[in-house]
Amino acid sequence: MPPKAFIEPAALAEISSPALIFFHERIEANMAAMLALVGGDPSRLRPHVKTHKCGAIIRRWSALGVGKHKCATVREAEVLATFGATDIMLAFPCVGPSARALARLAARWPSVRFSTIGADPVILRDLSAAAAAAGCRIGVFIEMDVGHGRTGTTDLAVGIALGRQVTSDPNLELRGLHGYDGHLGSVSAEERQGKASEVRQKLAGWKEALHSEGLGVEALVLAGSPSFPHHAKALQPGMELSAGTVVLHDTGYGKHAELADFVPAVAILTRVIDHPGNNRVTFDCGSKAIACDQPAGSRLTLQGLEGAKSVIHNEEHLVVECADVDRWPIGTATLAWPSHACPTCAWHDEAIVINGAGRVEAVWPIEARGRGPRLDPVLAPAGVSSRLT
Repeated sequence: MPPKAFIEPAALAEISSPALIFFHERIEANMAAMLALVGGDPSRLRPHVKTHKCGAIIRRWSALGVGKHKCATVREAEVLATFGATDIMLAFPCVGPSARALARLAARWPSVRFSTIGADPVILRDLSAAAAAAGCRIGVFIEMDVGHGRTGTTDLAVGIALGRQVTSDPNLELRGLHGYDGHLGSVSAEERQGKASEVRQKLAGWKEALHSEGLGVEALVLAGSPSFPHHAKALQPGMELSAGTVVLHDTGYGKHAELADFVPAVAILTRVIDHPGNNRVTFDCGSKAIACDQPAGSRLTLQGLEGAKSVIHNEEHLVVECADVDRWPIGTATLAWPSHACPTCAWHDEAIVINGAGRVEAVWPIEARGRGPRLDPVLAPAGVSSRLT
């Protein structure tokens, strides 16, 4: 359960609901905790922007000396470059138009290091053709499947062949290996420590194997948020940790004991909008306001109604059953704490930033939500523009 967060009543009256709320001091504390875990060395962090998608937080990372970032969409890569990131890794296979869009970003910001992941020769050929057309070079991290089973290869021979393909291509540059171990979030803390060690050993072994073939591997990028503290205690040369969720933290990751240094810094302001009977209270915090990738009934925690049963959660509405309906008159505001922060931020255009005194401090746009571009500007019909040109 997240700690209670104070918002001054006068501030509540000014905020329409549902609204994305950032707690500034908590974000600062989480960023400081991330740096502390890697011994204060900003070169060891490559935080994932998908959690917050926010230019103000990117700028704050820059002030703390962190210039390397990880992202999942071309739009996020564009926003990272716009707000001062110096080394951007798009950790998602770029196929067809996405490869061309990434190459145009690299050509537009020649001082920024752009890279992506690859685990298939076809993807690498697409990247090469896109880079050649844009007149730039694109970095490649070979995607190694360390057990998640989502993308990447488990075959070392394939990894070596991909490394050779990259190093022989004048439009590409081999920059490292990438392995995502998000599957470790589903095991116990005791198991996670051992399995995180296995992930590091796998990646280090693959790195040495590529080196023995004359293929220079600059960096190893790994760590989902649950495994982040375990990897941080055993950093190896060239290792970069790419946790993202703990920047804002959430109740889903709050269940992991090793993440006790982090505190939830994001919530949704919501209000009671109806009493439909049968001990039910309806809030304006539907599935369009908060992440719904978790099973129904476990997507959020309502502050003050922690024991309430969620019976309907869709579109614009959240309906809960509770025994003390009278304590929740229509118009009453509270906070809904998301189980998963990342998809929650993606629903909102802006975050209302609350300071330690519970007052509104700022409004931060969520610039990297959405994907864009949908149309390749080179191939788009005459008179139809695209965001990236």
